Amino acid sequence: MRNALKVILIAGAIGLSFGLYRYCWYDHRILSITGSVMSCLIIGSLMMAVIYGRGYFLPAGSPAGVKALVVILLLILASGAGTALYFWLLSWLPGGPPFRWPGESGIYILNILIVMVVGIPIYASEEGRRQLSGLVQSQQYRVLQLEQQQQAIELELLRAKINPHFLYNVHNTIAGLIPAAPEKAEMLVLLLSKFFRASLSMNSPTFHSLEAELDIVTTYLQMQQLRFGARMHFELHVPAGLEQRQVPSFVLQPIVENAVKHGIEACADGGVITITVQEAGGQFMYTVTDPGAAFSEAPSGGSGLKLVTGKLQLLYGHAFHIVFHNPPEKYVSITFPSQHPGTAGRR
Repeated sequence: MRNALKVILIAGAIGLSFGLYRYCWYDHRILSITGSVMSCLIIGSLMMAVIYGRGYFLPAGSPAGVKALVVILLLILASGAGTALYFWLLSWLPGGPPFRWPGESGIYILNILIVMVVGIPIYASEEGRRQLSGLVQSQQYRVLQLEQQQQAIELELLRAKINPHFLYNVHNTIAGLIPAAPEKAEMLVLLLSKFFRASLSMNSPTFHSLEAELDIVTTYLQMQQLRFGARMHFELHVPAGLEQRQVPSFVLQPIVENAVKHGIEACADGGVITITVQEAGGQFMYTVTDPGAAFSEAPSGGSGLKLVTGKLQLLYGHAFHIVFHNPPEKYVSITFPSQHPGTAGRR
């Protein structure tokens, strides 16, 4: 539209220049100036209306040759109609000649030639720009699709890594209990079966309800309680009404697993693992406390934490935080947007 306005202003300037030329050299009437400006503005406006409004006359997907032919015919009609309108309006001005149809045919032909010389290159330029813009948009859409497909594949790979990471540790626990406490080993097998039912029933590989996430964590902690006995206790603090909220799957369990490893297994006296879930200000927060030793200055957290970090990075970009806090209250907190990234921008 800016280009159309520019062309119309140029047409007005050309009309003014031609009118001044006529006025100075052979037609010393103000009408010669106003008539020239009016003629150029009318015909120029109709020409640009045809070029920029061609989409209303051409069905989508029309061949390029058909488009060009239709635009040429419309430009001829616009030139003729503009010339006739100019003569009619001129007849209403003081000192203007009376309007007669068709009038001077030479003026019509001259204006048609001018419109063809000016309008066709503008049409070709605008059509090329439109095609280039469509190609760029198509490429951008394809790139976006590829990025989404890549993200889905990466999330699937991360989830596939997290699940075996959990199962590997559980299997080690069962193997250790079979010789010493077969009854506990049997209960662990039952709990593991419960975990399989929970994980295989997920409708989404990336998200599930908070209730499902906590059920997996509870199952894991019950398994570890069988292993450590009185050395280990756990508490869950979850506000009512959050159970069905959608959260990233298999994020909390690796953090709890680290708490058991460093807070219970590494401590002869054991202790209590506390898991707290909060929602405030559009953010979810998991907090896992354990009685273990202080974190190092730059805790790596092992493969489980790396996988969790990678998953949250893919889902939320930089809109999540993991905080390590040392005693007197040692905990790990994970904060991420409570709004599903499928309904909000990732970044």
